[in-house]
Parts: sequence; structure tokens; C-alpha cells
Amino acid sequence: MFEFLTELGKALIAAGISVTAVQSILEDITEAYNVKAEIIVFPTLLIIKLGDEESAPLTAANQLPGSLPLHQVSELYELIYKAEKAEISPLEGKKRVKDILSQKHRFGPAGILIGYILFAIGLGMLLQPTLQQLIASGGAGAIVGLLLILGKNRPRLGLILPVVAALLVSIFIFWGIKQGLIVGSIAVLIPALAYFLPGATFTTGMFELASGNIISGSSRVIYGVAVLFLLLFGVLMGMQIIGLPQEEVIATVPFNICQGWISFFGVMIFAVGMYFFMSIRNRDLPWILLVLYIAFFGQQFGNYFIGGFSGAFLGSLLMTISGTLIGRSPIRTPSFVSILPAFWILVPGSIGFISIASLVGQNYFSAVNNLTAVVMTVVAISLGLLVGAAIVEPLKLGKIKPKSL
Repeated sequence: MFEFLTELGKALIAAGISVTAVQSILEDITEAYNVKAEIIVFPTLLIIKLGDEESAPLTAANQLPGSLPLHQVSELYELIYKAEKAEISPLEGKKRVKDILSQKHRFGPAGILIGYILFAIGLGMLLQPTLQQLIASGGAGAIVGLLLILGKNRPRLGLILPVVAALLVSIFIFWGIKQGLIVGSIAVLIPALAYFLPGATFTTGMFELASGNIISGSSRVIYGVAVLFLLLFGVLMGMQIIGLPQEEVIATVPFNICQGWISFFGVMIFAVGMYFFMSIRNRDLPWILLVLYIAFFGQQFGNYFIGGFSGAFLGSLLMTISGTLIGRSPIRTPSFVSILPAFWILVPGSIGFISIASLVGQNYFSAVNNLTAVVMTVVAISLGLLVGAAIVEPLKLGKIKPKSL
């Protein structure tokens, strides 16, 4: 039992699941097997005590969003569902965890590259759907996709990749701007660098803070800030290499998701890119797409009819409710798997990136405004997660408890 819990806990932490959910899962499993346990979970640390047997602190892998292919996460949850009913022995469970983690990406390096290009183009269609933006997003997405392939299974490159990616993408984009091939501001960089923008990290950290996990929540927020500055460093280096004045590319950027059929199609392309890039199971894709559209239209509805940060709150609320209900139904697509892609639609991290860039460009008023916007957006999304979980919790749709982000 001890080895099964440690292997499973480390895998869930590496997937980027919140410590609140990981601790709840492990405690449910020990309860199913009538084992007395004390469990402490941190973003990179796991401590388990079963009876008188206590583990030394176990260091889990540092994770980026999607560091585990999502088909592996789905299969881990299939194992969790069985373990929560004591339908599998701990020895078999341990073996199954290792088998799941040994699986390769479903589509290989080519799938990662093609998927990330579509991922970037889809986001580009949501932010600034011009032909120049889409070509730039696709080209820059190919650069980042190749970097992700080269950095795969190399954990030491985890904090170097954002800097290198930001440097190469900024050189590519700023050269195009300088030559007059691309018209735009620093916002043109966002689709290609979106994978590294720590919006999900910020939101998960706020969720953990609200759940009482102060150390875990604050460490995620600090980590997210560090990643933003690393990205900014790479962008500024690229700007200096190309010799482009900051005032030409750093400007106040109104952050409004576009509307109409282009945005609808952009969500579809984004979902297909996620399917290949994050190695999603075939049977999970329709439900992920459903949650994406629910989050997107919820955000649009809130922004249009109420305004302010209600769009982020409503999108997060509906995303959480729909993802959790799907996870609790016989469909069994885990809520983490169905909800995670929607964070890139709600995009809180990119606003923070723009705010820091404005600050470096000495546009202090815009920087303060944008920084306030990102803080309030993260709070709104986190509040949507909490309220959504509270709404769904009393509903008795099955024996499986919801595991929120």
C-alpha cells in the first residue's frame, strides 16, 4: 500500500494536479482499504505515514502544465476510480502506475509539433484574427514546438526553455515587425508562448490558498511570477538583438477575446491542436471540446451582459461545473483533463505578461492597470472554481467524488 500511494502521489503531482485534490485522492484510497494514514502533499514534496511506517520526504518531479500526456492522466484516474472502491490490490496498483507512466506520447514528436502549431494558430484566431497574426502564430508555434520536443524528458531544461523560447520567438516576430511583414505589438507573441504563460499555475495557487494550503499556494504564485520574468528576459534580449525600440512593440493592449464565427472556429482549431500536442484520448476529446465551448461562451456572456471580471468568473464557474459533472458521470473523462485546456481560453497569464512588459517600457500607468487586471482575473477564475465545486458537491450523481483543480 505504501509504495502504491507514493508512486501514485508522485505521478499526480507531476501532472500538475493541485495538492488539495492529490491529498483527497490518497486519503480516499486509504479509507477504501481501511488503512490509517497521515498524508502531507506539497507541489514538489510528498510525505506519507501509514500506521507506524513513515516515509522520508519524497521529491516529486517539477512540472509544467501538461508535463504528463493527458492520456496518461486519464488512465491514472481510471486506476484511482478502481482503488477508491478497493477493486485492485496495492501491488497491482503500483505496477499499473509504472505501466501508465512508461507509455509514450500517442502521436510522437510529429504530433507534438503539428499540435502546437494548431494550438498557437487557434489562440491567434481568438486574440487578433488577421492573416499576419495567424502566419506569425503558426511560424512561432513551430519554433516552440521544436524546442519542446528537444526538451522532452530533460527536467533540467524546465526553467531554461521559457527563456530560449521567448528569445527565439521574439527574434522571429520582431524581425518581421522591423521588416514591415508583421503589424502589431507584443501581443503577437502571446499565442506561441501561451504554453509557458503561468495562468493555470496562478489560478491553481489561488485555489490552494483559498483551500488553506498556504505554503503550496504561495509557492505556485511565486513560481508563476518567476516564469513571467524569465519570459520577459527572453523577449527583451530578442528585442535588443533585432534593435527594435521598446516603444514600437510595448503598448497598451486591449485584451478582448474576439467574437463571431472566427472565434468559434478558433476554439475548434485550438482543441484539435491540444488533442495532438497533449496526447488526448479519442473518447475524451468531445467532452474536452464541450467544456472549452462552455467556458468560452460563459466568458463571452459575462463580458457582454455584465462586464468587468464577471466573464472570467462565469467561464470558470461553468467550466468547473460541467467538467466535474462529466467526471462524475459514466463518461469518466476526469475533470482535470476536461478543465485544463480551458485555462488557455480564459488566459489570465498573458495579461500579466503584458503588464510586466509595459512596466519595463516605462508605461507605468498601463502596467499598473494591467497588473490589477491580471490579479482580479485570477481571483475571479479561482472563485469560479471554488463556487463551482461547492455547487456540484451535494449532487449525488455517482460514487465518484469530484476532484477539482
